[in-house]
Amino acid sequence: SIDSIIDILTLATALMLGFLFLTVKSGNKKGNVFLGLFLWSLSIEVLGVLTQSFSEELPSIPITGLFTILFLFLYVNQTINNAFKKWYLLLFIPGILINCIHYLNIELFRVFDYVFNVLLLVYILKILKKHKNNVSDYYSDLEHKTLSWIKTIVFIYLGFHALWIIEDIVSFKNEDIIEYFAGLSTILTFFMVYWIVYNGFSQSEIFKNKLFIVSKKEEEIEVNNANTLCEKSEKEYIRLKTRIQTEKLFTNRALNLRNLSVILEVKEKELSKLINEHSKTNFYQFINGFRVEEFKKLLAS
Repeated sequence: SIDSIIDILTLATALMLGFLFLTVKSGNKKGNVFLGLFLWSLSIEVLGVLTQSFSEELPSIPITGLFTILFLFLYVNQTINNAFKKWYLLLFIPGILINCIHYLNIELFRVFDYVFNVLLLVYILKILKKHKNNVSDYYSDLEHKTLSWIKTIVFIYLGFHALWIIEDIVSFKNEDIIEYFAGLSTILTFFMVYWIVYNGFSQSEIFKNKLFIVSKKEEEIEVNNANTLCEKSEKEYIRLKTRIQTEKLFTNRALNLRNLSVILEVKEKELSKLINEHSKTNFYQFINGFRVEEFKKLLAS
């Protein structure tokens, strides 16, 4: 059937793309490993659906979306350079328990599956929202750094759960509607995998490095000086602003808060505080203000 062909394409692509992320060398190796595991876990789910479509007598694969979404959560945290916390390991326990009792078909655990997934997806959206606010205070170029493409995946999964909940309710009255829901789920899964493929090829740089990278030396300096940071005066702010203008540091497209602090020989947190307090804007708006003014001068000349 057409659904089976789409599932096979989805399965093959997810397996190959997952292998690519697991083996590729990059500055975000751990993050790419979690993304590869996300794709492989998703491919196992698709395989389970595919085997059941061929024959209901075949044993179903005891795997749930708990691990799939969890790997996506871990990928997001690694990519924005959040430290891996030990309590994250506890998030694997629900998936292990539910998979162990997969054949019991207890409705209570099915409800728990839905609740756990939705809560984790909402938490991912919360992390992405916080990241979007932070990235404006750090980078002068936001392209490919807001991770907005991941939101699409999260919303698709939220759509899945809405469909599954409706399916469980409607199936008691009309089983024919289930086929339409299954077809829609197949198409959305196919789109989700190829959405990752699209971003992987058109925006490959977002998979190469983590965001907010801190070297060990810089991290030690930042920690040692955390309690000695002092407020800079308006005079200091004007001095730094003048240097940015005269040396045209804003012309560097890859300029971010960290490398600017190194050039100006000012602690990163001090520089951020100076910009926020005296310019009343974030780093992104502050640097791009210089770029707009420079562009006006070029037009006038």
